[in-house]
Amino acid sequence: MISQLYPINSLFFYRLIFMAELLLGETIFVYKLQRKDGFAYKAPLSILSCFLFAFIFPIPTSNAFYSMMMFFLFFAYTFFMALLLFKSDWKMILFCLICGYTTEHIAYELYSAFQNFFVAGDENMGGMYDYNTLKLFNGPLDVTIYIVCFVNVYWLIYIAFARRMEKEYSFKNSDGFKVLIIGFLFIIIDIVANSAISYYSNIHFERIYLGTIALINALACILGMLFIFEMYYRSNLRREFDIIQELRKEEKKQYMVSKETIDMINIKCHDFRHQIRELGKKEKINDEAINEVNKLIRIYDSSIKTSNNTLNVILSEKSLTCSKYGINFSCIANGDLINFMSEEDIYSLFGNIVDNAIEAVKNLDKDERIINLKIKSVGNMVSISESNYYEGQIEMQDGLPKSKNADYLHHGYGLKSIRMLANKYHGTMDIEIKNSKFAITLLFIMKK
Repeated sequence: MISQLYPINSLFFYRLIFMAELLLGETIFVYKLQRKDGFAYKAPLSILSCFLFAFIFPIPTSNAFYSMMMFFLFFAYTFFMALLLFKSDWKMILFCLICGYTTEHIAYELYSAFQNFFVAGDENMGGMYDYNTLKLFNGPLDVTIYIVCFVNVYWLIYIAFARRMEKEYSFKNSDGFKVLIIGFLFIIIDIVANSAISYYSNIHFERIYLGTIALINALACILGMLFIFEMYYRSNLRREFDIIQELRKEEKKQYMVSKETIDMINIKCHDFRHQIRELGKKEKINDEAINEVNKLIRIYDSSIKTSNNTLNVILSEKSLTCSKYGINFSCIANGDLINFMSEEDIYSLFGNIVDNAIEAVKNLDKDERIINLKIKSVGNMVSISESNYYEGQIEMQDGLPKSKNADYLHHGYGLKSIRMLANKYHGTMDIEIKNSKFAITLLFIMKK
């Protein structure tokens, strides 16, 4: 009965194989996305439903319209399943699935090309495109070509594209929306073109021509993938730049507030020290109390002794934070060496450096809560270095540690901001991670 409703022919098996290829291609892009509750049991059920959908999909005939509808509906069904599995924005999910479909198509077209070139068969059978006459996996050579093409294409695309994608990406800005629209149009054109090729290949074409068409199709998809991701990376850089600029504006406001606060504290400390001294002379308070107050004042004073006023502000601010967490903050700095930077850049640079260090050490054992900051000259270079201990594993991406903060879109930009400032002043930034110790070093040419 089943065989009467759903003929067991090459097209039937092709649907199931295509669904498996599509799911694998999409998986290498969606695996980073935020998962919904119950993902562990929902995922197998969703995969099973995809294969069930492919199984019951009707087979009226093999023509261009049928092929187009099959490709599109299979893709649409996986998109629906992905919406049930992942928390991410639907635009991000759609983009990942577009990339996954394109990956599958590149692998398949390369397989089709090499099959037509190297696998013996009827010259006029229509190659891989004539689904009703196709013999799937025609011999060991055919199987080998299939495995080699799909494994290598999927692996290379994962290395080149999927691995470098962020967990989340905002398509709210105009550039991000353009990426999504172009990607969607690309896949529609690809589906229509592939369906047309499927139909017209039933006309008696020699296998060499079919292989050439498939190879050109694969190369066109590769170029399309490169174009889409070039737009993606450019849009991502623009988004990061905009976020960092917004953070810089907030840092500038914070700097003005901190500067006023530190100046006021300096005045009050000076006045308070004078008052304590006068009260001590009049013997209105005992020496022990005077010594205790002076000790507290000296704790504050010890953090602001550099030759750069802006640096004094940020070091004073961060020293108080370090005291709160019991962190030993050591600073050896020649403030004159960084006079080539603007006040806002100094505040941002050292604020981000020390903030990252505080975040790394504040929950460590007491003897590991150490931050060492140095500003010194090395030959004709200005060296800014910071080192601290850290806990756990640090995963690197694009030369920078990845943020572990749950609010990924609004955190993890400290080091990116530091790198941007290093580039602004034609300097270099180097990060070393070794033996549970993190070290960052910036080098600038010394200004004459």
